[in-house]
Amino acid sequence: MAFRVLCRVFPLVLALAACGGGGGGGGGGGGGGPTVSFALDVLPLFVQDCIICHGGAGGLSLNSYAGVTAGGSSGHVVVPGDPDQSLIVKRLEGTVPPQMPLGGSPLTVAEIGRVRQWILEGALNN
Repeated sequence: MAFRVLCRVFPLVLALAACGGGGGGGGGGGGGGPTVSFALDVLPLFVQDCIICHGGAGGLSLNSYAGVTAGGSSGHVVVPGDPDQSLIVKRLEGTVPPQMPLGGSPLTVAEIGRVRQWILEGALNN
């Protein structure tokens, strides 16, 4: 009898292990690694929508990790782990004027969400 129970339970245990254990959802706090990459998810947004004005010619430079984390004339724009206190998020969302990108179409909710999640996960150089 114990063998039959083990034969039924063991495949379920393997399936749960392969799926990450089944606890918690997505996001950075689920015990896994970061879900958002600076190089793959955040930098392309900045290159597409921001570096025309913030590309390194004084002020804020958003064309590299070093530039983003250095900040600009308004100070640091990223507070690792705290997107709500990060000036870049406030400007992208328009809660602190002027909304960025200045004179352009605002980023989508999903795009801003990627920046928020990257910051929430520690604003890593990944």
